Amino acid sequence: MDLWWGLGVTVVAVFLILQVLALLIGVNRLLKLQLWAPRKTPCLRAASGDLLPILDEARLEMEQAGFRYMHSWRERSIVAADDIPVSYIDVYHHLGQDVHAEVVLTEATVDKRPYTIYLWNTYIDGKALLTVNGMLQTMVPFPARVSVIDDKSADFAGQLATHLHVRELITVQRSDPADAPKIAQNLVDRWLVRLEREGKVYQREQRGDETIYGFRIFPAMKMAWNMRKINQQSARSAASENTISLTTDMLAARQLRDRYSFVRTLCTLRSMLAPRWYQYASFSLSALVFLALGSWWWGITGALLIGGVIALHEGGHWLAMKLAGFRDVQVFFIPGMGGIASGEKHEARPLTHMLVYLAGPMPGLLLSLCSFALIVWEPGIMNTSWGPYLTMAALASLLVNGFNLLPVLPLDGGRIIELLLIARLPWLRFVFSLASSLAMLAYGMYINDKVLLGLGLVILISAQFQFKIAKAASLLLRQKARPSNHMDFANAAGDLYDFLDQASFAKWTYRSKLEVGQSLLSRYLGGLPGWRESSAGIAIYLTCLILPIAALSGLLYSAPNTMLKMAGQGLSSLMASTNPVQAVNVAKTDVKGTASTWEEEKSMLRLARADKITAAQGNERAKILKAALEEASDNDAEDALRIAKIYYAENNNSVQATYHHADAAFAMAIALRNWSGQDELESAAKNDADIANYLQEAEAVLRARLYAQGDKEDARLLAQVLQARDIETDNPAHLLLKQEIVKLFSKDKSQDDTQLLQAHQMLARSYYMSGKADEAAQELQLAANDYACAEKKTDIYFCHSLKVDQAWLLVGKKQFAEAIKLLASYNTEAKNRRQADTMYRENHQIKWMIAMLQKDYAQARQEAQFLNLLQSPGTGNWLMDFFIQRAQPASNYQADLMLIESLRASGEQDEANKIARRLLENQHKTRGDFSNTKPGTTEPICKITNYGSAWKSQFQQTLLNIEQREIRCVPRLNTSQIPR
Repeated sequence: MDLWWGLGVTVVAVFLILQVLALLIGVNRLLKLQLWAPRKTPCLRAASGDLLPILDEARLEMEQAGFRYMHSWRERSIVAADDIPVSYIDVYHHLGQDVHAEVVLTEATVDKRPYTIYLWNTYIDGKALLTVNGMLQTMVPFPARVSVIDDKSADFAGQLATHLHVRELITVQRSDPADAPKIAQNLVDRWLVRLEREGKVYQREQRGDETIYGFRIFPAMKMAWNMRKINQQSARSAASENTISLTTDMLAARQLRDRYSFVRTLCTLRSMLAPRWYQYASFSLSALVFLALGSWWWGITGALLIGGVIALHEGGHWLAMKLAGFRDVQVFFIPGMGGIASGEKHEARPLTHMLVYLAGPMPGLLLSLCSFALIVWEPGIMNTSWGPYLTMAALASLLVNGFNLLPVLPLDGGRIIELLLIARLPWLRFVFSLASSLAMLAYGMYINDKVLLGLGLVILISAQFQFKIAKAASLLLRQKARPSNHMDFANAAGDLYDFLDQASFAKWTYRSKLEVGQSLLSRYLGGLPGWRESSAGIAIYLTCLILPIAALSGLLYSAPNTMLKMAGQGLSSLMASTNPVQAVNVAKTDVKGTASTWEEEKSMLRLARADKITAAQGNERAKILKAALEEASDNDAEDALRIAKIYYAENNNSVQATYHHADAAFAMAIALRNWSGQDELESAAKNDADIANYLQEAEAVLRARLYAQGDKEDARLLAQVLQARDIETDNPAHLLLKQEIVKLFSKDKSQDDTQLLQAHQMLARSYYMSGKADEAAQELQLAANDYACAEKKTDIYFCHSLKVDQAWLLVGKKQFAEAIKLLASYNTEAKNRRQADTMYRENHQIKWMIAMLQKDYAQARQEAQFLNLLQSPGTGNWLMDFFIQRAQPASNYQADLMLIESLRASGEQDEANKIARRLLENQHKTRGDFSNTKPGTTEPICKITNYGSAWKSQFQQTLLNIEQREIRCVPRLNTSQIPR
């Protein structure tokens, strides 16, 4: 249910984002428009050429309404581009009504007629009245001196009546009909100058003797909003007009109008160029929004890191486009998703486009690999103050850019595959696009990634459009339609419209043809790649894909330890920096190196916990304090101590002995113990004394409560308090204390009580260390009975640990036959692979120890070889497991030591020496690692530690002796030997 709810919310969010993006695209295009004065020059009416039938149709309607044809104009577009076809205007005058009219071919395909009629009058004060029965006036603003009436009449007669009605309301005297054309011409010539004075446009540049203007942002936003409304009205009117039968002449006129509008629209889009201020502003504002949203999602450091990686990626695209001569190159961020580098050069060859696609991910990948190589060359970098930031940035860049090279749309790798392989197979391109969207959707749902879900939905929503592109591209490929090399863009756009005007696309709307035409321009003008070009491009792409993998594999193979540590440091730091809500331990080798990031995260978490505690009241307050204390104990000992003090201060003043009083005192002891490791050495004695006092206080309160009422909850807490006092778990002097702990846990025991089981094990070890082996065996059997091991068929790991203890105990008592018999009864089947691996290892270690004690060296060698064949459980990724196994072959290190001892005992010194030399070589490789050498020296530290397990101590000491003899290493200090 949650999955479908999340998917539904994502669909709605994507729909709303697409609507906002459509509006922003409209504003973006208007701000890129370059405008100049729309100059008019007289011309013959026949100069309109193919457009003359539309003007003839309009003339017939005008003359029927009493208007007389005066003359014709040729008008250049207001958009500053030389290749936009001119428009032709017929001028009329109604002598009886004193109304002037101009007939212009409409570019707004929502208008029912293929032409627009402007009715106008001028006045002696220089102003004008203009009535339009169409929607063109919403595209371009008019100066305030022109009063524009948007008439909604169904025919021209209604438009004329509206104009005359409004004119009657104006008291200013109209200008002389002979002067009206001059006044109107002056208004047109000074159109943009007047708009500049009104703050709607501004001067962008000077091009020769022409002043180039551009729209200001707020008028552009208003126009874009009006355009959105027009597009919606267009969709509704197109749907309603599908049911109206049109005459042949009307269809022909509409086709001419649509072709004219198609060509002028494509030429206008091609002429767009973002001004410098807009390039800087859009980049800066989108970057700020990206960082703001990213800081909320990933934290400030994560947002800056990911933003920098994306900026480098898009900067590569930007530079490649500039070098290749692309037009209108621009870079901006998409908050929460990434960035886009846009540019246009439809006539560029496919290989040029491919190099532009590769220029994004390759610089980031190369810098990542160089950073990795630098760290491998000088591992000490990871210990510097800036080392964690370098590893974090290098890893983020590798992940982002490596992911971008995958052959999935809309990633750069997917675009390359589409461009070079699928361009000649349009239907396969459609299937590829659909498969990419479904793959992103499925993976996004699997990992619950909203960004991937959104991208998948966007591609899926465009499936119908992709189908149309596939259909048009397939026919274009079959007909081999291509413009000639010397054809200008306007004529090429006209030929492209003629192609889309075939019967195969008769049901398509004008808008569909325009969108598909825009998408086909690159393959129509730039051509499709030949098989040689495709082969060369795919070879370059595969090289760019394989070489980083090979370089990374080489670094992993040559320095696996350094690479794995670097990956661990980078991933943990990256997770910590990109997760402001959840505390993640940062793998840092130098506290100062990550202090700013870590302190940021700690500060945010502390504030959140403080807010929760402040808001908590009544009976819930103790629960909130406990929850906050447990959360802080994992990663912030200082804050945990602060919360424990609050908890203790609020619960230690009661007259009666309460559970919360004891729990608070116990919490203070644990928090202080965790904090004391970070405190000054001089305070160690005082801290130890305070811990002991708090534990005694908790014990006294709980014993008083148990004496009064004997509550099971109190008994369990008292057992935990006594365990906290019993730091040396194998100290025989604490035997009575351990017996009491078991007794207390037993008051509230259950079949799955692991705390009781572990208490039994600790008591058994104390019995064994006190020389009471039989009592130890009985205690282990009691643990198995309490945990109901005989009845369990699953979750047998804890029961296995009990049998291991029993087997080692029997080995210590020299009862080898009984130990072998017990091993034979092991059920080593476990769902968890790591647990099963531990069971097998323990089994063979016990058998090896028995064989060595019985001087059966052949059997001992066999057990050691069995252990050598066991592989570590791994990560589930075979490649990572390979490098981890190479970097840390210590998973079978004990088995190698056992095998050396078995071989030497049986007299096979040469075989033993070979293994010993291999271990020495591995040890020498890690001598530069400070964690594997004694401080201040190059002496290696032994990997085997005798951690004081009662019955396994003999085995551990045997292995440590072998390691010291063969490797000549220095033993590690036990916990009790480490100075405070």
